[in-house]
Amino acid sequence: MKNQNIMFTRSVPKMSKARLFRSVLALGVVALIMHVSLPRAQAYDLSSLNGRYADSFSGFHPLSPGSPHVLRPISGYAAVYEVGLYTFDGAGGFTARAAFNFSSGVIFNGDWSLNPLFTGTYTVNADGTGTLTWLEHRRQFVIGAGGNELKYIGTDPDTGIVVGGSMVKQ
Repeated sequence: MKNQNIMFTRSVPKMSKARLFRSVLALGVVALIMHVSLPRAQAYDLSSLNGRYADSFSGFHPLSPGSPHVLRPISGYAAVYEVGLYTFDGAGGFTARAAFNFSSGVIFNGDWSLNPLFTGTYTVNADGTGTLTWLEHRRQFVIGAGGNELKYIGTDPDTGIVVGGSMVKQ
C-alpha cells in the first residue's frame, strides 16, 4: 500500500470588500462607545464660584415699617429692582457693587461710588446649591451652566424684602 497523504481542505467563502469595511466600521463604533463614558453629575465646591458675575433681581419691599415676619397683602408692597457686580474669591467670600430702585425714579448708588457696597460669604454644596450671606441678608441659590450662572431667591428677615434673580459670569 502506498503511503497516501490525504489533505483535508475547508472551503472558506471570501469576504467582499464592502462587508469587510462594514465589519471594521462596526467594531470601531463599538470600541468608541466603550471608551466614551456617560457624563457624570458635576461635583461643586467653593471654587465653583470664582470671578465676576453680573447680577439682576426684582422683587418687593414693604411699604410701611413693621415686623417683616407678618404676612401682608400684596398692596402692602412695592417693587424693588437691582443690578450689580459680584466678585467671588473661590474660597467662600465675595464683594458686591450694586444699584437699586425702590419703586421710584431715584436709583440708590446709581453712580457706583459705594465700592464695595457690601461684602459677604457663601457656601456651596456638592449638588450646586448654596447660600449667600451678608449682614442680615440671605439668598439661596443653585449653580447652573457649569458655574457660569446662579439662580437665586431670598427673603430678608430684617427688611421683609422678597427677591428673585440671576447672575451670569462675565
